[in-house]
Amino acid sequence: MKKGVLFLLFILIIPYIFADITITTDQSIYNLGNKIKASASVLQSNNFDGLFKLTISCDNYKLQYFLSPISLEANFRTAINIPEPLPVTSSMLGNCIITGDLATNDNLLIEKKNSNNFGVTNQLIVLPVKSKVTAFPSDKILISGVLNEAFGNNVLKASTRIVLDNYSHTIDAVDGKFNLTIELQKNIKSGKHTIEISASDSKNNFGSYPVELEVTAIPTYIKIGLSSDKLLPGSKIEIIDSLYDQADDLINASLDLELTSASGNKIFRKIVQSNDKIDYEFSQYAEPGDYALASAYKNLITQTSINITTIREVKIKYENETVFIENIGNVPFEDELTFILESELKKYPIIKKIIIEPSKVMSIDLSKEIPLGVYDVKIPIKEGLEPIKEKVGETVQNIAETAQESLSNLLPQESVLAANVTIHDNRPFYKKVTGGLSSIKVTLVGANGLLAKNPLVAPIILTLIVLLLVFRYGRKPIMRMIKGKKDNDKGN
Repeated sequence: MKKGVLFLLFILIIPYIFADITITTDQSIYNLGNKIKASASVLQSNNFDGLFKLTISCDNYKLQYFLSPISLEANFRTAINIPEPLPVTSSMLGNCIITGDLATNDNLLIEKKNSNNFGVTNQLIVLPVKSKVTAFPSDKILISGVLNEAFGNNVLKASTRIVLDNYSHTIDAVDGKFNLTIELQKNIKSGKHTIEISASDSKNNFGSYPVELEVTAIPTYIKIGLSSDKLLPGSKIEIIDSLYDQADDLINASLDLELTSASGNKIFRKIVQSNDKIDYEFSQYAEPGDYALASAYKNLITQTSINITTIREVKIKYENETVFIENIGNVPFEDELTFILESELKKYPIIKKIIIEPSKVMSIDLSKEIPLGVYDVKIPIKEGLEPIKEKVGETVQNIAETAQESLSNLLPQESVLAANVTIHDNRPFYKKVTGGLSSIKVTLVGANGLLAKNPLVAPIILTLIVLLLVFRYGRKPIMRMIKGKKDNDKGN
């Protein structure tokens, strides 16, 4: 009965003791180790004596941390004296509010009011002076900045760690400031790097911030890659010309590539892209020796050599009573060759001094060397000779392999270039005369010859032979001479 009366009286007096409570905090966010300073005041229209309480509530934390008697004067805002700030602990992390309760001395709630939300965090703010740095390898760069708490207050002291690639540096930030000079490695990789700045204090607050480092590539050396550095003339070579930086990484750039022959003649000069493959085919007749292949980029130059092998070789073939000798090597061919023309009755050696420049062809007209007849044309088997055999009525065939087999089997050192071919007699007059005399001389002067048996008739027989040869081989030239003389007389 008594409790009911008191409750009824409380209901009746509430309208007359309604109060306005104001609660504020000194910061909107706190770090671990900070102290929360709250301010509170109460305004009411009647005099009042009772209790005032403060309770902090966070995401996973609640604590009543202040209780004090209060005496209020009507229509006068009274400030609440809160002597001790509240230390921030890790249990308070998250969003928080402070609630103020005004109650009677019997602990009956008269008024309740919340402060604005505020946060509790363990995060520090790292503010570098430069968030992006551009430098060259071996440069010295300054990493500096400010360390603040979440609300913006300087961190009095914190350990700061600065990490670049695999290298770490630790310094102390004092009064919220840090700075460190780093010398970049001379072979540091080009491009983007991250400098990670992290800081922590004794209250377990932590913060970090990445600084972007852009390292400019320095062209350091050029490397020329070759599929082979020793080639036969007529071969193809693959070239990869590459530019590298201080960290042995490729640089995308244009290079000046030049090839010079052993005698100093410029073969080509072209602009190539770094690390692109290019093909070049040497001429079949490329001069032998060491070619210089040079690559340049600004003040960088590198050079390598390509050796072209010496090839001394000629190709010999028979066609239309003529022997053709083609120099298919890359050096002048000089030699003395003996061609053998053999019939059933006789063998004729034809000795020729051969001098042919590369890619040139020399011809020997056999009809101007021997009498009319059917012959086998043979050539000596020598190093550098590539015979081509032509059979009557068939196409030209390469018989170099046959020649090599002959060498290896120690067969006679001759190869048949053409067999059973007819060769006409287109020799000059003097060759026909000397050739006829030579053959007749053998018959007449031999051991059983006519002159040996009848020496007295020798002058007569020799005179007849000369007249016969002149009549046979020389009548046409004589008649042409007579005709020419008559024409001259008519003209005069």
